[in-house]
Amino acid sequence: MVEQKAATHKLRFATATLLASVVLLTIFGLVMLYSTTSAASHQNFLVKQSVWIFLGMVFAVVISFVDYRRIGAASKWVLLLVALPLVYLASAHVLHFCGKYWVTELPFIASINGAFRWLRVGNFTLQPSEFAKPALIIYLAHYYGTNPRNVLSATKGFWRPMLVVGMVIILVLLGGSLSVTMITGMVVMAIMFIAGIRLRYLLLLISTGIILCAIVVGGSPERKGRLTSFRHPEATAEGNGYQLLMSQYALGSGGWIGVGFNESRLKERYLPESHTDFILAIVGEELGFTAVAGVMLMYLLVLGAALTVSTNALDREGMLLTAGVGLSIGLHALIHAAVVSGAGPTTGITAPLISYGGSSMLATWVGIGLLVSVIRTTIANSDADEEAAGRQRTPSFLAKDTQPLTLRS
Repeated sequence: MVEQKAATHKLRFATATLLASVVLLTIFGLVMLYSTTSAASHQNFLVKQSVWIFLGMVFAVVISFVDYRRIGAASKWVLLLVALPLVYLASAHVLHFCGKYWVTELPFIASINGAFRWLRVGNFTLQPSEFAKPALIIYLAHYYGTNPRNVLSATKGFWRPMLVVGMVIILVLLGGSLSVTMITGMVVMAIMFIAGIRLRYLLLLISTGIILCAIVVGGSPERKGRLTSFRHPEATAEGNGYQLLMSQYALGSGGWIGVGFNESRLKERYLPESHTDFILAIVGEELGFTAVAGVMLMYLLVLGAALTVSTNALDREGMLLTAGVGLSIGLHALIHAAVVSGAGPTTGITAPLISYGGSSMLATWVGIGLLVSVIRTTIANSDADEEAAGRQRTPSFLAKDTQPLTLRS
């Protein structure tokens, strides 16, 4: 009972840490979005981002009140819901590659720079591949969580779930989103490792992923250029290395305390995508290294809260689910920081809750809702067990349903 109370206390503290961190990151993101966009487009970007934040919070609240085990039981339907738009976009990409250029006129298709990653609904665009991560996390957590002995079987422990995972990842890749594919693959491997699949299958998965990435990168001069230029961006300053070089200039010019809020000299004319893929570089330029360190600390607190929930979850499914969500957010933040600092090639990975982008924002808040769902379910179960134990310890003459004694006259 003492251990159960300690676990509940840890979960409540993790909840407070998680919610405080994500709210601070979200507010900070809106502030930096105001700074990184031009005066003429402030309102447009802020309104759209605020709409996505509101929708994300609504989804998170709704999900948090649903038992995560029920969500896991419906994981196949969740995957189907995510797969349908992915099939639509992948088909458009393949047809366009084959010379059928009329696909750009199909309903809801938004082709940007030749990539078919987005669906357009009115003035808003949505990237379905962002939702592949939470969908696969839910599926794998339920699959390995409810059947722990599956990991001992080659068919049930590896090949069967990999058939599902492989189809989703191929659909994401056909849509032209290599960066999302890579992060999704890393999260999948992490969940399988935590679930306890045999090491040889994990090594097979890693090898397959490396070979697949090599083929995709080798077949695209642009991706190949990004990969080879990040180590010496100055050598290709007029090509693939330009964006990364400007990002390093922005970080370096900020020093410890920055040049001042909204005083960036690089964001509008020199650093493309400063409000999305390179927003952390502008944070470093305007607010300095201390602000960048503070942002990374917030992400670390989110990851720590998720892992705390994972180690104190009600069951194996909850443990895998929260670990997957936490690692997904942590990987996004880590890779974004690596890219803007020049430690990795340009990938197009956003900073969770800070960068402009509706799909990433919605997917992140869905993950937060799943974390809170596990917390609520675990605490509710703990409180019920404690109440049941209390009734068992109560003497019969003190029980609520005992009839009061009466004196006979």
